[in-house]
Amino acid sequence: MGSVLDIESHVRNGVGVVRLQGDVDLDTVDRLVNAVEVATPPAGTVEVDLRAVGFIDSAGVAGLNRCRRHAARVGAEVTVRCVDGGAVAKLLQWTGLSRVLHVRLDPAV
Repeated sequence: MGSVLDIESHVRNGVGVVRLQGDVDLDTVDRLVNAVEVATPPAGTVEVDLRAVGFIDSAGVAGLNRCRRHAARVGAEVTVRCVDGGAVAKLLQWTGLSRVLHVRLDPAV
């Protein structure tokens, strides 16, 4: 059985939002990248909400970098939301993605 990843996305007023819940790994990363590409408005912003992601592996990190490169090609920016001190936030920092993506750290709820 594959990993579970629920994706909700929309674009309003030049801002795309992609909310994820579940695991981002080799089985699900292409769905993440596709959703972000569709929700990225040219010369706008897309927010990737990872606050409900329980697991992300190296494929997920590479996928976020693919999203960043796509956004750059269309003149857009990517903002990633995650839980401050959470596993995703730590992984973004360890891999250096936090230096090339706008990362918004939210308190745990």
